Amino acid sequence: MPGQHALLSPSAAHRWLNCVAAPRLEANAPDKDSVYAREGTLAHAICAHKLKAYLGRTDIRGELKEILELQDKYYCGEMDEYTEAYKTIVLEKYAEAKSKTADAQLLIETRLDFTEFIPDAFGTADTVIIADGLMEVIDFKYGKGVKVAATENPQMMIYALGAYLLFNFEYRIDRVRMTIVQPRIDNLSEFEMTVAELLQWAENELKPKAKEAFEGNGEQRPGEWCQFCKVKNSCAALAEKCTAVAQSNTDPRLISPKKMATDILPWLSIIKSWVDSVEDYALQQALEGVEYEGYKVVAGRSVRKISDPEALTGVLTDNGFALTDIQKPVELRGITDLEKLVGKKRFAALCAEYLTKPQGKPTLVPATDKRPAYNAAADDFSNIDV
Repeated sequence: MPGQHALLSPSAAHRWLNCVAAPRLEANAPDKDSVYAREGTLAHAICAHKLKAYLGRTDIRGELKEILELQDKYYCGEMDEYTEAYKTIVLEKYAEAKSKTADAQLLIETRLDFTEFIPDAFGTADTVIIADGLMEVIDFKYGKGVKVAATENPQMMIYALGAYLLFNFEYRIDRVRMTIVQPRIDNLSEFEMTVAELLQWAENELKPKAKEAFEGNGEQRPGEWCQFCKVKNSCAALAEKCTAVAQSNTDPRLISPKKMATDILPWLSIIKSWVDSVEDYALQQALEGVEYEGYKVVAGRSVRKISDPEALTGVLTDNGFALTDIQKPVELRGITDLEKLVGKKRFAALCAEYLTKPQGKPTLVPATDKRPAYNAAADDFSNIDV
């Protein structure tokens, strides 16, 4: 339900299951709206509207309101394509469920209650398919910055738990399958477990951690789950950890490759995120009157702008300068903008022969990354005809 947020929300479960202090520390921090969040809201509303339209449902006011409010600014061709891909996947799974259970149900934007295991907790699942034997929980992710996996994903497991608690008296549910559809990066991730395994996890791991987090007495525990924490910019535990990473080297002169791999590289992305958040936070605080000894706020570098392009053009042409010399030629938009306009699949079908993709810039990643190892020699022969 819009405007309501549980203290222990399923979407933040990865964080509060690892750092039980986080929910109470974040409780009074404001939610930050962003272009990406609004795009995601619109895309989710379109997904729900498409599926409800397929089912012939008339309770579409909420989705229509969000669509009408956001579509002028954030709708584009690729959004229709990606939401259609989600709809197709959901309907394929629904058809499979109905082939085995005639009265299988497809539920859209279902409100779930988790209070049996998480105090005062509730949430809304994008899609749930209820049938005998196998229950499916499907989540749509419109973002493309972070690839989300379904495997042992606590948010998905909590949704599955809530759906099971709601429907296990109507259906004989033995297994649950959790699916994340992230179409902008071609990510379809699935994870399946038995109901017995889910309930065991809920009782032995989820329930005690949720109780500790709700009571607010647990310790702060920094880690990769800090990335989206609302108070990471002022978290003393995270600051201490980030500043201690480099200081822990036993050799005061050089860091060994082994120590770099075990103690520093795993923390680099977190440290970068923390540094950026602290910088933004300190500036905002200073603008609001907080004084930091030895620092002051100044105006940054400014770039001159033309206030009246049409009038300036007239002045220059009246003084003998050619229009072709004072105006830029028409330029083709970038590939990303064109894909948004046309739709990724259609753009690929129409324009694939006009695109090239050179090998990307070398990037150091964990060995578990699925991409093949970088081949420095590949580019050396890329322009040779055979």
